[in-house]
Amino acid sequence: MKLRPLLTLTMAAQVVVTAAALLASHAATGTWFGIAQVVALLASGVVAVLLARLCTRAIETAQDKRTAAQLAEQAQASAQMTQAVIKTALDAFIQTDANGIILEWSVQAEALTGWTRKEALGADVVNLLIAEPLRDGFRQRMMRLLPELSDTPIGIRFEATLLHRNGDQILIEASSTALQLGGRTIINNFIKDVTQKRAAEEQLIQAQKMEAVGQLTGGIAHEFNNMLTVITGTIEILADAVKDDPPLATITKLISEAADRGAVLTSSLLSFARKQALQPAEIDVNELLEEVAKLLLATFDKTIEIVSRLDRNVWLAFADRGQLSAALLNLAINARDAMLDGGKLTLTTRNVVFGVREAVAVGAGYAGDYVEIEIADTGTGIPQAILERIFDPFFSTKDVGKGTGLGLSMVFGFVKQSGGGIKVTSEEGRGTIFRIYLPKAETSTLRPAGYDDRKVVGGTETILCVEDDRDVRRYVTVQLEGLGYKVISAANATEALALVAEGTPFDLLFTDIVMAGGVNGRELAEQMVAARPSLRVLFTSGYAYDSLHAQGRATMGAPLLAKPYRKAELARMLRRSLDTAVDAAGDPIPTPYSVQADVEGFLRRQAAEDSGTTRSRK
Repeated sequence: MKLRPLLTLTMAAQVVVTAAALLASHAATGTWFGIAQVVALLASGVVAVLLARLCTRAIETAQDKRTAAQLAEQAQASAQMTQAVIKTALDAFIQTDANGIILEWSVQAEALTGWTRKEALGADVVNLLIAEPLRDGFRQRMMRLLPELSDTPIGIRFEATLLHRNGDQILIEASSTALQLGGRTIINNFIKDVTQKRAAEEQLIQAQKMEAVGQLTGGIAHEFNNMLTVITGTIEILADAVKDDPPLATITKLISEAADRGAVLTSSLLSFARKQALQPAEIDVNELLEEVAKLLLATFDKTIEIVSRLDRNVWLAFADRGQLSAALLNLAINARDAMLDGGKLTLTTRNVVFGVREAVAVGAGYAGDYVEIEIADTGTGIPQAILERIFDPFFSTKDVGKGTGLGLSMVFGFVKQSGGGIKVTSEEGRGTIFRIYLPKAETSTLRPAGYDDRKVVGGTETILCVEDDRDVRRYVTVQLEGLGYKVISAANATEALALVAEGTPFDLLFTDIVMAGGVNGRELAEQMVAARPSLRVLFTSGYAYDSLHAQGRATMGAPLLAKPYRKAELARMLRRSLDTAVDAAGDPIPTPYSVQADVEGFLRRQAAEDSGTTRSRK
C-alpha cells in the first residue's frame, strides 16, 4: 500500500478511536468534558502527531529513494546513449585528463591508430601517438591550449600529425572540449583522418597552378609559332637566292638553325601546356621499353645496371608512341645524371585499376584501367623542399648550361594530355621513382598515312587560305603560289563564308584553327563541309589541342599541319589532302592493294646482295 493512503487511513482511524473513547467516557461518568475526556483527547492528539511525523518521514525517505533511483536510471541511460553515440560516430573518440592520460578509447580510435583499447587506456596520449622528436613541442602546444579550451564552451579545432602503430603518418583534424568533473579536468577529443582530403586538395591546387602556367605558356608559344612560320619560310627563299654567295649562305644557315631551335622550344612549351597535336595509337609498352633499354645499354656507363621487370600480360596503352618514347628517355637520362657513381635503373610495367580516389591521388583523368610504367633509380634523390616544383617549366637543379628545365615539364604535359597521370616519390640518398599511368587501349587506332617519303610536288588546284595573322597569310600565299597553286585568301571566317556565298570555286580549304572573330577554323570547316561533303580540308595551328578535341564529325580525320612548317612540309600535306580519293559524301574511297612497292623493294635488296657477292669473288 502506498504511504499517502496509509497516512489518511491512520488519521481516520485515530479520529474514530478518539470519538469512541469520548462516548465511552461519557457513558461511564455521565459528563462530556471532564478531566478524563481532556486527558483522552490530549493523548489522542499526541498519538496523531507522532503518527503524522512518522508517516511524513517515511514518505520523504521513499521519495528520496525514488528520486535517487530515477536519477540513477537517467544517468545510466545517458551513459548508454553517450556510449552509443561514441561507438556509432564516424570519427574516433579519445578522452584524456589534463595530463594527457587516456581515459576512454573508441573502436574508431583503434581503427585509426592501430592501438587497441586495452593497450591505450592509462597510457600517455602524446607518447602513444606523437613521433618522439615532436613530443616536447606538442606537449607545450597542448599546455598553451588548455586554458583556452577550459574557457571556451564550444571547444577548439586543430590539426596535427599522428603516428600509426605501423609507423605511418596520419594527418588528423581534432575537435576538443573540456569538462570539469569532480574537481578535475576531462578533455574529450573527436578525431578524423584528413590525409586523403589534404592530398586531394594539394593535387587540385597543383593542377590549378599548372593549368594557369600552361595557359600562359601555350598562348606565348602560339604567337611565337606564327612568327617562326614566317621566319622559317622566308629564310628558305633567301637561302635559294644567296646559295652562290658563301658568306650570305652561311648567315642564312645560322638564321635557319636558330629558327629550328626556336621551333623546338615552342614544341616543348606546347607539350607542357598540353596543347600539342598528338597522334595516339595502341602501344605495346613492353616492346617500347625493350627498345629504350637497348638504347640505354649502348649509351650508359657500364657502372649503371639496367633491369627490366615487364609484366608479359600488360595491356596495350593508348598514347602517342613518339612522345612516350621521348618521355621515357628523358626520365632515364635524369636517372643517369643522378647516379654519377653508378647504380641501378629499373624499368617496370604492370596493369592497374583505379577507383575515383586512386585516380585523383595520381592525377589521372578518370577511374578505370591504366598501364603503369615505373622508372626507378638508386641515385641521389630529390630534396623534399623542391619535389613539388620539379614539373614547373624552366625549373632545374642542374648547373647552368646543362639543362633547359623543360624535360620534366614535357613529360608532365604529355602524360596529362594523354588522359593519364604521373606520380613521383623520392628520398634523398635513396633514389627516385617515377610512375606514369596511361589509359588502357580499348580499340585499335591506326596512325595517319605518312607522306614523308614521297617526292615533294606542287599543284594547279585552287586553295582558299584563311589566316588571321597578316604576315603569316602573306607568307603562305607566296609559298602556295610558288608551288603552282591558285590562292584565294581571307582574314577570318566571315570573309571566307562570304566568298563561299558568292559562289567562288576552290578545291581545298587551308585554315588556321585558332582565329579571332567568334568562329574558329574548325567551326568554319564544319559549316563548309556540311554544305559540300567532298570538300578537302587541311588545318594548321601552333596551338591546336583544344580545338582538336572540340572537332565535329564532319571534319574528323582531317590532317593538321603544325606551325612552324617548311615549304616542303606544306607541299606534302597539301598533296596528301588533295590526292586522297573521296566519294560525293566525303568518305575516303579505298584504293586497291598493290604489291608493286614490295616487289620493287625485294628486287633492290636482291640486286644489292648480288653486287656484294660479285665484289667478294673479285
